[in-house]
Amino acid sequence: MSILGEIVKSVADGVVSEIRGKRARRRKRTTATGMLSQIENILFPHKQQTSRKKTTRTRSAAQQRRVKSKTQRLTKSQRTGKARR
Repeated sequence: MSILGEIVKSVADGVVSEIRGKRARRRKRTTATGMLSQIENILFPHKQQTSRKKTTRTRSAAQQRRVKSKTQRLTKSQRTGKARR
């Protein structure tokens, strides 16, 4: 009987040490309002902002000059043949 008791005791000690060693993660419970907001986000996702092209009016005077000279240089470099002369 003592051998059986020792085996049971060693198994029980092993199980207890494993339980104490590993900490169980607690899962957050979702409330009704939380679940509702998750469903709403899935059904009606937020619209992404579309990119807006920068207009000439939004640029400052100095920036307008820089952009103008840059585009002139670009178009000048692209010209070939008679137009370049």
